[in-house]
Amino acid sequence: MNKKIICIALTNRTNYSKLKTILYAIRNDKNLDFHIVLSSSILLERYGSSYNDIISDGFKIDKKIDCVLMNDSHEAMAKTIGLSVVEHATYFSWRNPDMLLIVGDRYDMLAPVIAAATMNIPIAHIQGGETSGTIDDVIRHVLTKFSKLHFVSTNKSAENLLGYGVDSKFVYNYGCPAVEYISQRPVGKYFDPKKLTKKFKQPIIIDRGEKYFLLMVHPDTTNKSDVNMDKVLEVISAFNMKTFIFYPNVDANNTEIVSSIAKYGNNNNFFRIRHMPLEDFIYTLAHCVCMIGNSSSGIREAASFGVPVVNIGFRQKGRERNKSTIDIGSDYELLEPSIKQCIDKTFSKENIYFKPDCSKKITEEIISYINNNG
Repeated sequence: MNKKIICIALTNRTNYSKLKTILYAIRNDKNLDFHIVLSSSILLERYGSSYNDIISDGFKIDKKIDCVLMNDSHEAMAKTIGLSVVEHATYFSWRNPDMLLIVGDRYDMLAPVIAAATMNIPIAHIQGGETSGTIDDVIRHVLTKFSKLHFVSTNKSAENLLGYGVDSKFVYNYGCPAVEYISQRPVGKYFDPKKLTKKFKQPIIIDRGEKYFLLMVHPDTTNKSDVNMDKVLEVISAFNMKTFIFYPNVDANNTEIVSSIAKYGNNNNFFRIRHMPLEDFIYTLAHCVCMIGNSSSGIREAASFGVPVVNIGFRQKGRERNKSTIDIGSDYELLEPSIKQCIDKTFSKENIYFKPDCSKKITEEIISYINNNG
């Protein structure tokens, strides 16, 4: 009997964190071949060539699709999608998979989905039904419409999918595999930079028990002015505390954020990070006294460690919150007092996106569908 084939599309550095445990589970099935196809920013050197983390974990990359136009514009995003559709169609025609597995809500995931759906390849989608507040909502909804199997993280997400007209027998509320994974990682009591697996150009110097921040700001592609990065960095620098500053993703409007970060190149308290392996990020997140920015990882993952989050702007305005999230919108007068409030505060480690055995259940459903519908 020929083995069933599943392709996994990864387009950016966060995709892998959300699928890692599922990839391990799929790899253990002897009746299934899985193949990883990469495209978009996960391949870019300027973002730390994050695909190397996948290789380091013992996975083989089946195909790398070079399709990113690096201009900081919406036109470049649209053209990137077009190039990527063509290349993914060629790849799927050659590989002939029985299913495509995807995660998320970003524009660069549209291409493999459009190609696969047009070629009648069933799609399993993780993290559908969620809302945020940007163009990602529309993209996530489009991905849902193209998909056959839907693995959601919360009751509200499941209700949203049913409201979209998705057949309830294909909606599975099993939680978020990324949250499940980070909840299982041993992080210890204190941060020790020697435990980071990656060496950075700028040495990470933090004393045992020293308090530090984590800052992650991404562009809102529908509102260029959603976050004033200059103001954010001005407020944070005044605390004179160590801060991990992560570079933004490749979306349009990212250059202003990068330019703001560059202005603080001589600030020794700021550790500028282009890419950090998943285990290192989890470890760093777990011990920071406050996460600041507009990333979904603050609202979704940070709660598993009881880390307070100051959420800026409206990029995540529709996303379900854990109790650890403090929203300030565009009122920067609230930024300093909100951060001060967080420095000596922790929350319970309850996380609405967590359910036990999430990855195991998702994997079992995927394998069952492929075996029964091939």
